[in-house]
Amino acid sequence: MRIRIFTPLLMLCLAGVATSQTVEFEAASAKANQCGTSPAGMRLSGSQLTIANVPLQRIAGAAFRIGEDRIDSLLTGPAWVTTECYDISAKIPAGTSPAQMPAMLQALLKARFGMTFHRETRDLPAYALTVAKSGLKAQPAKAGGRPGFRIRPGHIESESATMAGLTDKLSRLADRPVVDKTDLPGSYGFQLDWAPDPTLNDASSAASLYTAIEEQLGLKLEARKEPMEVIVIDQIEKAPTGN
Repeated sequence: MRIRIFTPLLMLCLAGVATSQTVEFEAASAKANQCGTSPAGMRLSGSQLTIANVPLQRIAGAAFRIGEDRIDSLLTGPAWVTTECYDISAKIPAGTSPAQMPAMLQALLKARFGMTFHRETRDLPAYALTVAKSGLKAQPAKAGGRPGFRIRPGHIESESATMAGLTDKLSRLADRPVVDKTDLPGSYGFQLDWAPDPTLNDASSAASLYTAIEEQLGLKLEARKEPMEVIVIDQIEKAPTGN
């Protein structure tokens, strides 16, 4: 079930960093969505967080900053968390930063659903980003180059990006996580174009991206297993409490 994100809630969560300050929602209600027919999504509007008809696994994924396309492999728990959907309405305290949102969602899941979890490392399918035998073709960033990315279907470019930054973007495009194994310091400018074809299956479309990476950037994606942190939900209740 793919959840429509009406505002950049997951992007805020994924951009968050660890914080030692504990912040909780001022007020929150959580209930099972019994009809299963209402539009599904997460929305931030001012000081209000609204989650409607979303599986508990997806809510936990946002709480642990796991992208939707990685959640099945990086977060595990009882089978029902993928099918049972919930509505949550929560008031966000004034001055809350995006970095605090994941911890607030975790606190809500602990308080209302009795969630307990642990972290463990597992070897999972991934791609290692390496320098191709033909040599690196991406050029060092020019002085004053603007950091960040411009992305549209079939196109990524940057005036100044680190390999770690590129790895993060490729992880969102590839069919498995990408790990930076280039050992290349500094920032680079590049333009990457490929031909996504919606009539092809995912594997065929991906192949054109991987070919473009090698031909245009002198980089290569090598399929292998890499150690990944996995969130294991040990306990969680179907019926939320405290409303």
